[in-house]
Amino acid sequence: MSVQLKDDTLSLHVLNVGDGDSLVIELPKEGGSRCHIVVDCARADKTIDYLQKLGATELKLVVATHPHSDHIAGLMAVMKKYASIEQFWDSGFRHNSGIWYDLIKYLNDVRKDVIFIRPTSGMTITIAGVEITVIAPSIYLRNRYDTYGVNINNSSIVLKLTYADTSMILGGDAQWDSWGKITEEFPHYEKTSNPEQHIQLEKTFNPLDCVFMKASHHGSKHGTALEVAERLSPKYAAISCGKPSEYDFPHKLAVGAFNEIESKILYTFDGTIVYGINSDGTILQHQYTDRNKDFAPPPTRI
Repeated sequence: MSVQLKDDTLSLHVLNVGDGDSLVIELPKEGGSRCHIVVDCARADKTIDYLQKLGATELKLVVATHPHSDHIAGLMAVMKKYASIEQFWDSGFRHNSGIWYDLIKYLNDVRKDVIFIRPTSGMTITIAGVEITVIAPSIYLRNRYDTYGVNINNSSIVLKLTYADTSMILGGDAQWDSWGKITEEFPHYEKTSNPEQHIQLEKTFNPLDCVFMKASHHGSKHGTALEVAERLSPKYAAISCGKPSEYDFPHKLAVGAFNEIESKILYTFDGTIVYGINSDGTILQHQYTDRNKDFAPPPTRI
């Protein structure tokens, strides 16, 4: 069985790369062609192979959510493979790792054609009808990078993709400090008819509501608290980790939080995950069984 992508489909591909993240986003067709985005890359060979099977000839955006090697180890190779890259986003967390240093030096010295941005929460761009909103890191946490310090996972860029009034959230490795700021800066409102409440709300509004979430930090106990799961309330949650996992991912607390809100949990160790949203709001979900082989087949198109 193969998932079929229409011209108007926004699709997210969560690749099976073990205890790491490699995400490819294929945007709806615009002007006769599709645009592609790479968010993190733990394995260059698998990501480049997958992009080529999708027919990607250029990249609109490359995102390094934070400087840990299980998220950026393959980004240099991806960028060298593609001569046409429009933007590169970095979390702004200065790190002393050689992988991160070499990547930033390559961008500054060699790839001056690429627009280099360090976004913070609230920044929004629209590409091919898809609204991409940065919901982390907060400016508050950014301002602490060079003072009292921030856990590197909490520097993660967290993205919200909205298409056809339907949203997906990509959590990077964000932990509680970051999620606390996200829920503060993107507050929800609950409809109430409580006669003892002075302000009466006529409707419920939750800007963090989503149908799909790439779970934070590979399903670690620090990445997904129940309160976060309840606020986002995804129907599907993807956990990117190996089996066996070097770090015993996923943790029962994260799994329990998603089970509590009855999210369907998808694991990359069972195969690369494809999740899509069509222009009419309908969704598609498929999992390629590439657990025992290196590469998954690409989706077909209709």
